[in-house]
Formats: sequence, structure tokens, C-alpha cells
Amino acid sequence: MYLINIMIFYMMTLIIILVILFLNKFLSMIKKMNFEKNLPYECGFNPITKTNLPFSLPFYLISLTFMIFDIEIILLMPLISFIKTLNYMYMFIMMIFFFIMLIYSLIMEWFCNYLNWMY
Repeated sequence: MYLINIMIFYMMTLIIILVILFLNKFLSMIKKMNFEKNLPYECGFNPITKTNLPFSLPFYLISLTFMIFDIEIILLMPLISFIKTLNYMYMFIMMIFFFIMLIYSLIMEWFCNYLNWMY
């Protein structure tokens, strides 16, 4: 009896999902196909014309550096919500660990000359 109830629940869930998908497909606005939207997008360059455009490698490295630091800061954000529930010593060690990682990655990028705009 319990197994039948679970199967009915999953079947009803699947039916509801399919109904919503089909309603979205048929009731949504029919948009005119745009030529620009159908073109492949690769790093902001048009793959058909102007193949010899200069690419700024320092800009790419700076953006990668920003991404690394941004992700490390985002990893620190959940600690704010756990201030009252976690042990203070444990939280302090975690924060120090993340800050050491952040400083270490900055030092590594500094010594590899990734922070220099011009070579």
C-alpha cells in the first residue's frame, strides 16, 4: 500500500511537470527568429569575419585573477550565517585558512607576473 502511494505521488508530480512544460511551450510568445541569436558565440569574436583580431592576454589573466579572488570571497560568505551555531575557534580557524589561501594566491600571482598589465 505504501509503495502504491509513492508511485502515485511520483506519477502526479511527473504529470504536473509535463503540463507546466507544455503550457509554457504553447502559451508563450512566439518570437521571430533572430539571425544574431543563432550565431555561435566564442569569446566575443565573430567566427566568420575578422579572424586576426588581437587578443589581450594580460586582460585575460587579470580577469582570471579576479575570478579566483571572487570565488574565494564567496566561500567566506556562508560563515556569516553560521556565526551563532559554530564554535568560535573552529570559525576563526576556517577564516584564517581562507585568508591565508587568498594571500598565498595573491603572492603566487605577483611572483608569476600575472598582475602586470604590460609585459
